[in-house]
Amino acid sequence: MDIQLGCLLLAALGLYLVPMEVSFIGDTVWLQLLLGLLGAIVTFAVVLTLARSETLFGKMLRLHCTQLTPLFSKLSPSQMVWVALAAGVCEELLFRGFLQSWLSQLSTPFLGLLGASLIFALLHCVSWVYFFLTFMIGLILGIFYQMSGSLVGAIVWHAVYDLLAIFAIVHFPHLLGLKNQVLKRG
Repeated sequence: MDIQLGCLLLAALGLYLVPMEVSFIGDTVWLQLLLGLLGAIVTFAVVLTLARSETLFGKMLRLHCTQLTPLFSKLSPSQMVWVALAAGVCEELLFRGFLQSWLSQLSTPFLGLLGASLIFALLHCVSWVYFFLTFMIGLILGIFYQMSGSLVGAIVWHAVYDLLAIFAIVHFPHLLGLKNQVLKRG
């Protein structure tokens, strides 16, 4: 949670110091919520498929999920929800709300999208596989934010995806192609 708090503080400071308009709610908030939910489900299904593949990418992704198991297995279901919500809100405020918007003002929307997605991936980088995956997800969330003009859908997308991923890692590792996972709650 310290990382999410840091993201929130950086986003708040950036949005305060750099004058720009960031929209949280577009014209159709219900549509944003629905599209964010659907986007998260589709993204999660793609990641499940990749994780279960016998490619080097799939093997590395499974290894990464195995490494995350001890971190998340100690959380209660309500704590998992809070972690996912905190990541969705704080990271989207920082990376899409502030950074992408700011970089777009300094250059072009395309370069703002690339820059924010690259920084998002670098800060999540634990392996080349996870760097690539988070870069692609960052691009998708950034495009969604650019097209919708609202952070609500991107926040929902990010939070729901994280929640699905955490629950799968802890409670349904077989969905990710993980075998012989022994989970002990601390």
